[in-house]
Amino acid sequence: MTYKTYRTYPLRFVLRGLLALLALLALPTHASTTWSVQDHGTMQSLRGIVGSDTVLIAVGNSGNIMRSTDDGETWALVSSPSTVWWHDVSVAANGDLYAVGDSGTYATSDNDGATWSPASLGASNTFYDIDRTSSSTGYVVGAGGTAIYYANGSWHIGAPNVTETLYAVQDNGDGTAWIVGGAGRLLKASSNGISWTNFGRIGSDNLWGVYFESASTGWIVGENGTFKKTSDGGVGWVDVDVTGLGIQHLYDIKALGNRLVVAGDKIVLISEDGGDTWTAHDFVDENITFFAAYLRDAQDLWVAGTDYDVYSSVYNYEVIEEVVEEEPSAAESVDPGFSLGESAEAEPGNLVKLACVGETDVNNPCRAVYYYATDGKRHAFPNEKVFFTWFDDFDDVIEVSADFLSDLSLGGNVTYHPGTRMVKFQSVRTVYAVEAKGVLRAISSEAVASELYGIDWNQQIDDISDAFYGNYDFGEMIDSADDYDKDEVEDSVDSLDDNF
Repeated sequence: MTYKTYRTYPLRFVLRGLLALLALLALPTHASTTWSVQDHGTMQSLRGIVGSDTVLIAVGNSGNIMRSTDDGETWALVSSPSTVWWHDVSVAANGDLYAVGDSGTYATSDNDGATWSPASLGASNTFYDIDRTSSSTGYVVGAGGTAIYYANGSWHIGAPNVTETLYAVQDNGDGTAWIVGGAGRLLKASSNGISWTNFGRIGSDNLWGVYFESASTGWIVGENGTFKKTSDGGVGWVDVDVTGLGIQHLYDIKALGNRLVVAGDKIVLISEDGGDTWTAHDFVDENITFFAAYLRDAQDLWVAGTDYDVYSSVYNYEVIEEVVEEEPSAAESVDPGFSLGESAEAEPGNLVKLACVGETDVNNPCRAVYYYATDGKRHAFPNEKVFFTWFDDFDDVIEVSADFLSDLSLGGNVTYHPGTRMVKFQSVRTVYAVEAKGVLRAISSEAVASELYGIDWNQQIDDISDAFYGNYDFGEMIDSADDYDKDEVEDSVDSLDDNF
């Protein structure tokens, strides 16, 4: 069964008319920015900050956890399950919160941080960073080369085989992660933490933050003003030159769409164009060292830290749209000249991608095709094999602008259409049948596979890279053909949206 998107072409005439009318009525706007102090002294020091909707959570010294339910306007301490230092806090796709700290301390909250429950990750070393933004994957890193990964519903001890303290991790949500640590150490985890690539040292300074926007392009920040960028997947690095940045320590880097922020010692760096240009914001007069940043949307970001480890500090950076009191010119009210399917606009149910400019290779981000789902997110197809279990061709792919695409948060990768193909991972021999929502069920024998898929069953198996192990969950083994009805499973989803 194949599902295809469609364009509603007659709607373009309605859109053109509406846009023209709105252009006549609307007044032009411009944006201004402002910094505002939202906390100064609730506790001693903050090391991590994160948010979900209007709720903000910040963690820090002596087991303290701060919570705001009004976008940071007011803060209150909440009961904490520990008195040790918390070093980081993360929020998963479902809204659950996770905090890590000294001596292997780990706690969770399923009610927006109002209450917390202690738990164990099976290690006693200090944890410095956690990334659980994906519902099926996650990483925790810490002292002595500690690395713990989340897969198949539980945490496991990883083996990166390094001794330096690991300070920061970015979980890419596809089974891979980037990790940086002491003395310039850079690592990449694959197969949900099973495999590790050691890139050696990027200089000798400690690295405290990492962000990769793609498999090839990334940034690291750290000690003594270390700020570097790679365009070849971590092999080569160049310094990022920012006016106003000297040897200030840089502790965190976060991104959302084209907006990036770096938090540091009396300095915050902001880019609004995907890292092409940067602006330095000086906090020398305020004596604030910022250890963590959180970006919620195109309007608001927060940085959190301390004033000499005596007073906690949270600053909000807000973009304010202001109306300019003047009438638009005739040129501003003309027909915009685009229609659905021909412009940088799309709607849920469409296939979307960036427009490629000039000659591009197969690894260029503009080649990636996403499904714009009814959950409001864009879901990537790992490869053409997965794509063609859902669609016949690329005819209905709509090219969209970078701004439009960046406004869609990245959801989980698209998995195989249930019932269409068998799959196996490259590192193991087990063959699986696919069920809805990416559930894999091991097939117990060749005889069962032949009953299910015919005598040419072994020609209907696709290899899956171990890097996409985390895209799937695992169900019960198929011991006989009665355990799995291929046609029924294939018909169990009416559209790709039913598979998320």
